[in-house]
Amino acid sequence: MSKRLILILALAFVVGITFTAYAEVQNVKVSGDLTVYGIDRNLGLYGPKNNSDKSSIATITRVRVDADLTDNVMTTVRLLNERYWGSETEHSNTTSDNTTINLDLAYVTLKEFLYSPLSLTVGRQELHFGKDMIVGDYDTNNAVSTASAFTGRDPDLSARKAFDAIRATLNYDPLVVDMVMAKVTTNTTQSVGNDDTNLFGINASYALDKNTTLEAYWFEKNKGKKALGSTGIKKSDRVDTIGVRAANTSIENLVLNGEIAYQFGKYAADTTTASSGSANRKAWALETAATYNMPKVKYTPSATAMYAYFSGDHENNAYYTTSGTYRGWDPMYENQTFGNIVNALFNQTNMHILGGIATAKPMEDVILKGEYYAYWWAKAYPDGTTFTPVGGSARNMAQRKSIGQEVDLTATYDYTEDVQFALMGGWFIPGASFDKETSTVKTKVASEIIGSMKVTF
Repeated sequence: MSKRLILILALAFVVGITFTAYAEVQNVKVSGDLTVYGIDRNLGLYGPKNNSDKSSIATITRVRVDADLTDNVMTTVRLLNERYWGSETEHSNTTSDNTTINLDLAYVTLKEFLYSPLSLTVGRQELHFGKDMIVGDYDTNNAVSTASAFTGRDPDLSARKAFDAIRATLNYDPLVVDMVMAKVTTNTTQSVGNDDTNLFGINASYALDKNTTLEAYWFEKNKGKKALGSTGIKKSDRVDTIGVRAANTSIENLVLNGEIAYQFGKYAADTTTASSGSANRKAWALETAATYNMPKVKYTPSATAMYAYFSGDHENNAYYTTSGTYRGWDPMYENQTFGNIVNALFNQTNMHILGGIATAKPMEDVILKGEYYAYWWAKAYPDGTTFTPVGGSARNMAQRKSIGQEVDLTATYDYTEDVQFALMGGWFIPGASFDKETSTVKTKVASEIIGSMKVTF
C-alpha cells in the first residue's frame, strides 16, 4: 500500500509542477515574526556546573511569503534564522556562521486538484495532527537538525518543525482524510546502505456534531537498515502506530480530550553491526485531559487536569535475546510539552505523567499560568545502570520509579496586538530513581528562567 501511495502522489507531484509553471501571481502576502530569548538554564541534575548550565541571548527570525496564483494554486516560502548573540560559528558540524538563512517552508498547494474535494500540498511543510502526540515535529520537539544553531544547546526552543512531504487532503465535510508521505532523512550513512527514514500515514477526522470530534489514524516510520559485517544481514526498523482520539465540549465550559495509540513493527537495535538483534514492537500510549474554563468569574480562570502514559523498555535488559519483544514507546515525531525542563531532558517514552495547569487573567493584557507535573518511570532502571538525559551525561540509577516533579510559572503580557513579552521560570526536583548514594556528586535541582519578546508582522 505504501508503494502505491508513493506512485499516486509522485504522479500528482509531476502534474502539480506543470500547473505552477504557467500560473500567474494574483496576490502576494509577506508576514513573519521575530523572537528574542534571554535564557538562563541549569539542567545538569548533578554536581558542579557543566555543559548543561548555560546563559545566553538568542533570536529566532522568520519571514514568510504567500502567493495566490491562478486555478486554485498557492505557494508558500518561509525563511528562518536561529542564532545566539555574539557568536558567528555556532553550528556544531560546519564552519558556517549562525547568521545563515535556512529554508523553513517551501510548498505549493493545489486546491480542487483533479476534483473539488481534493487538495494537494507538495514540498517542505509543517504537519500537525490531533494534539501532535504522533506527528508534529520532524525530529521531536526536544531535538533539532544540525543545521540549526540550537543543536546540542536549547534544541527544544527551536522553531524548526517542517517535513519534506506530500500531503493529499480529501474534504468531505464533516469528514476530512489526510494521506501523507514524508522523507525524513535520506541515506545518512553511505556504508550502511539504505538507511532512509520515511513517514507514511493516513489521518481521518470526523466532526460527529458541533461538540464532538473523532479522529483515527495510522502512521508508519520506516528506516531501512543494512548491517555491516560478513553476514550482510539486512534489518529494518519499523514503527507502525494506530490510534484514536476524541474531543468533546458538550458540557458548557468543559473541554475533554482523550487519545490512545498502539505501536507494532520491528525494533532493530543497531544500524551498523551484524551481531545486533531485533525485536517485535508492542508498545502503547494514553493521553487524557479535562479543562474547565470560568469566563464569568473574576480573572477568567481555567483549570486543567491531565494524565499521560507511554510504555517503557530500555536496551540494557537485552530484550532481543530474552523475550524477543520491545515495549518502549517510540515518540515518533511528537510536538508536545509536559513540563519545559523534563521536555528538554527526557524523551517522551517510558513514563507516567500526572499534571495540573491553572491560568488567570488579572489584567486585560496579562495572563498568568502555573503548571505542576509528577513523573514516574513505566519501567524502572535496575540498580547501578545508567541513564543519559538528552544532551547530558550518564547518570547512575537506583531501582525506583520516581523520576521527579516539575513546577513552571509563566507570565505573558500583550504589549500591543503585535508585540508580546513573556517570562517563564521552571524547577525540576529529581526523584528517588536518580541514585544519591553512589554518585560522586550530589543530585541537584534543575532550573531555568527564560524571558522572551515576540514581534509578529
